[in-house]
Amino acid sequence: MAILERKIVHGAESSFSHVVYPRFVLPRHRHAEFELMIFTAGSGKQFVGGGTADYEAGDMALIGSGIPHLHLCDTILDGGDAVPSAGEALHFPPALFPADMDALPEYARISQLLRKSRYGLRFRDRVLSGRVLEMMRETDGCDGIRRFVQLLSILDILAKSSDFVLLSDAEYQIDNEAVFGNDPIGRVYTYLADHFREPVELGKAAAYAGMNPASLCRAFRRRTDKSIFRYLTEMRVEYACKLLAHSKQTVSQIAYESGYNNLSHFNRQFRAVTHRTPSDYRRQINADLGLL
Repeated sequence: MAILERKIVHGAESSFSHVVYPRFVLPRHRHAEFELMIFTAGSGKQFVGGGTADYEAGDMALIGSGIPHLHLCDTILDGGDAVPSAGEALHFPPALFPADMDALPEYARISQLLRKSRYGLRFRDRVLSGRVLEMMRETDGCDGIRRFVQLLSILDILAKSSDFVLLSDAEYQIDNEAVFGNDPIGRVYTYLADHFREPVELGKAAAYAGMNPASLCRAFRRRTDKSIFRYLTEMRVEYACKLLAHSKQTVSQIAYESGYNNLSHFNRQFRAVTHRTPSDYRRQINADLGLL
C-alpha cells in the first residue's frame, strides 16, 4: 500500500503543534514529525510501521519520525452504530532536539524514548494517558520557552514509564515502501497542502501533477477512496479545527484563513465533516480545556 507524504502546518509562533482530531480522515501516511496520539473517543485499529493493534479511548501511542501510520475507526471497519473515533496529538519535529542528544545526560532518557518510537510505542497506563492529555492541553496556554519545557516534561514522564508495548516487532525501515511524494498523487497532495487556504482549481492541480483533470480525478479516488475536493474539504476543516482550538479569531476570520470566502458554505462544510457547527466545536474544546 502506498504511503501519503503529509506536510504538517505549524502555527507561526511555535515549532510544534497540539492538534484535536474530531475524526480521522487521512489514509496511511507519514510525516517528519514525531506523533504522540491519545485516543479520546471510539475504537478501531492502529497501523504503525509493520504492526497492527486495536485501540480504544484512553490509549496513547508515540510514533517515530517518518514512520507510516493509519488510524481506522470501527465505524469504517464494521459499520453500524460504533462511536466515531477522535483523538488529540502533539506533532513535534526532530529539529527541536540537539544532534548530539545521546551525549547529553539531561536528554538521555528522552533520547532512548525517541529511538524506541521507531517501533511505535503503546502506553497502557490510563492514569498516565490522562495526565499527559492534561499536559498536552496546557501547551495551548504556554508560549516561548515555557511551551518547549512543557513538551520536554511530557517526554520525560513517558521516558520514565515501563508500562508500554511495541506496536511493531521490528524497527521500521523507512525506505522499504513506495511513498507517494514524487508520483502524481503525491504532487497533488503537496499542491493542496501548499494552497488549501487559497481558491483551488482542478486544472492547476492537474497541471502540477502532470495529468489531465479527468485522469487525475480517477487516479486520486482509486488511491484515497475520495474525490480531490472532498480531500481538500477535510484538509481545510482540520486546519479550521486547529484555529478554533488555539486562536481567538472569530469564526468568519477562521473561515477565511481556511480557504473559504463564504461563511455559510464554510459552516455547511464544517458540519458535514465534524457533525457540529464551528461554534459548537469551539465551545466543546474550551469546555474540555477548562476555559469555560
